[in-house]
Amino acid sequence: MDWIFDHFQIVALVALALASWFKTRMDAKAAEREERHAREEMPEGEDVFGPDQEWRMPEVPMRSVPPPLVRVHPPPMPMAAEEAARESEALLKHQMDLQERLRQLREAKAVTSGGAAATRSRTASQQTGYVAQIASTGLRTALRNRQEVRRAIVLREILGPPLGLR
Repeated sequence: MDWIFDHFQIVALVALALASWFKTRMDAKAAEREERHAREEMPEGEDVFGPDQEWRMPEVPMRSVPPPLVRVHPPPMPMAAEEAARESEALLKHQMDLQERLRQLREAKAVTSGGAAATRSRTASQQTGYVAQIASTGLRTALRNRQEVRRAIVLREILGPPLGLR
């Protein structure tokens, strides 16, 4: 008796193996009983199909390739008459604005075709106080100008490597 308590794991494994074998045998016997019962219910001469049913092979072999997909686009939604009129009116107004701007540009070109000196004198007389900056010649003079330093920082951020790669 002491041996059983000392080697309890071995006894448990043997009991588990016997229980598994016993269950397998019981399942096999139950399956045999069901099969025998099913054979007894169905007479030997009777077929699975009814008397007026007959099993046939399909005439057309099954295709292994699915049919191609057909894309169907819904028709465009018809616009209401008022909405269409508003849209065409806005488009016509935009075209008229563009035509007017083109006419003004052509007139300005005709006036300014007197040469580069005439153009410079006209622009100088029309200036509203804007003073063109002269490009700095050296790094030291560029760093003295606060605007140039800001511009350099922005350009470095834009043109430099991304933050994730630094």
